[in-house]
Amino acid sequence: MYTLIKRLVLGLTLLSMPALAQQHGHQMMHPDTARGMMQGGMMGQMGMMPMMQMMPRMMGMMQQGMMMQNPLHRATMMAFVLPAMADTLGLSEQQQRQLGELKQRMLQAHRARQQEIRQHQQALQALFQNEPQPDPAALREHLQAIARLEVDDRLAPYETFRQMLQVLNDAQRERLRGMQPHQLMAYMMRLPMMEMMPMMHMMHGGEGMM
Repeated sequence: MYTLIKRLVLGLTLLSMPALAQQHGHQMMHPDTARGMMQGGMMGQMGMMPMMQMMPRMMGMMQQGMMMQNPLHRATMMAFVLPAMADTLGLSEQQQRQLGELKQRMLQAHRARQQEIRQHQQALQALFQNEPQPDPAALREHLQAIARLEVDDRLAPYETFRQMLQVLNDAQRERLRGMQPHQLMAYMMRLPMMEMMPMMHMMHGGEGMM
């Protein structure tokens, strides 16, 4: 467990360094460079900060076993780790390929939804830049679109996990149900950082992203 926490802290710190450097060095930048950062990559990089703020809560959840008690959290984790359980569940090569494809489709859809959310957030920002008090109906349209996308993102791992269960046979599903939380956590610890981050985002949604 502590190995996982250390990996998360180190990875998130490294990934957030460009944004921090931009914050502290913006006065020395050329105006065109600063403008490009604000219009382009700054929003995405600053999205790392809520992930850093989420760390204490995530650590507490792991220590208390809450991640396994929440059905949606557990399903989200399972959608990420199930393709790697070949040794424990006795998965065939075909099953591993099918599970891997389901996982990749889930991640691709997640990335597409996050891009749509960013576009709606930028549209909201543009509304306020163009006029001090924009039409509430225009704001509502973008906010409702963001809410729908975030709901879809939270539900996607659960739907993917249900599809993955259909790939398993009865014996494998029974073996999976009998696995203890610490065994499942061991598989989660093996996830690369670039999968750990979308997993946590899909568990908790875009809290604080605005």
